[in-house]
Amino acid sequence: MANVARKPGAGMDFSEDDLAREPFGAYLLDDSCVEPIQETIEVRGWSATHIRKGGLSGALRLLGIAPPPKFMIIDIEGESKEDIESGIRELARLGSSVIALGTVNDVDYFRTIMRSGAKDYLMKPVTADALGEVFVRLEQPSDGVAHLGRVIGILGARGGVGVTTLAINTAWTMAEKLNRRTSLVDMDLYAGNIALSLDIDPTRGLREAFDDPERVDEVFLQNAMAKLGKSLHILATEEAFDDTVRMNDATVLSIADTMRTNFDMTVLDLPRHFVMREPQLFTRCDDLVIVAELTLQSLRDTNRLIKLLKTRNRNAKMHVVVNRVTSKPDVSKADFEAGMEGKLRCSFPLDTKATTQATLKGEPLAQAEPRHKMIQDLQKLCVELAGVPEESKKKGFLSRAFGRK
Repeated sequence: MANVARKPGAGMDFSEDDLAREPFGAYLLDDSCVEPIQETIEVRGWSATHIRKGGLSGALRLLGIAPPPKFMIIDIEGESKEDIESGIRELARLGSSVIALGTVNDVDYFRTIMRSGAKDYLMKPVTADALGEVFVRLEQPSDGVAHLGRVIGILGARGGVGVTTLAINTAWTMAEKLNRRTSLVDMDLYAGNIALSLDIDPTRGLREAFDDPERVDEVFLQNAMAKLGKSLHILATEEAFDDTVRMNDATVLSIADTMRTNFDMTVLDLPRHFVMREPQLFTRCDDLVIVAELTLQSLRDTNRLIKLLKTRNRNAKMHVVVNRVTSKPDVSKADFEAGMEGKLRCSFPLDTKATTQATLKGEPLAQAEPRHKMIQDLQKLCVELAGVPEESKKKGFLSRAFGRK
């Protein structure tokens, strides 16, 4: 096979504008891996047009005109070790995280690939789950410190807006579609609905965690949490109304920190009164999702919540979504956005029949009806909450270079 190596740095200096690189590219020699790659990138909102023929040789030929994507899947089948070493080293030098695909099952071969700068080597044909797990690892910040997960708080501007439904489907999507090891915690110990909605037995795990927070570690969580699907772990209880559970800042923060340490993503279904009762908990949230409805009262309370939450956590990113939207809402989306002086992140339609049927099955709507419009829109929010890189909004450099529309 012709040598594919280039002289390092030759003809490959890119401006800062060019380095706003695409998040993904794949260069394949056959179609055996196309389907699992498409499944992996679809949920992240990345375009399948970035899957191209050409393998390592094809990827290197494009370096003279465009920076390599942030993540690259490269088929190296049939390439010599020398070409693999020089080619992957050059892609890595230019800032790309390379996942190599091949058919050679040999330890020395694997070590050669990894020494060259690849982030992983997978045997063909690959599966979407295997690729997803690699992407989860690569999408985490690589600053040399121990990985800590992200904490997402979801609460309602008013009661009855569907916070639990959104929390369940957000957590399920994180676990099943984005391959994150995810915890879902119902912080309402008395009247929470997560266990009921998923038809699982409530446990006393959260109560025990508050009573004795020093016990909360990985082993405790494994025993106290129900598991749903491949990587969703649920902590939900139903304490008696006349049984007082003692919470304080120290215990609440301890539980939040333990979740962050043990899971990629933690989704907290938060009662609205926690804003005043447990203010310190909000300091642990990376993102806060406020669920509202298109009414004047909800607009008022959304504005009040935003103002208060900004004092609780100035660093958390806020997302306001409206749920259960009817064909003729009391307040239009445009007027709602004008009233809160900001943009709504998502708008979910009212579909009582679909959500009720999913609950009766004990399933998230995302599992029962994955093509439901609410789930398709929620999936985009989940991608953002998980920290997945976005595709470039402007026309790509390659598209400009080749005149693609």
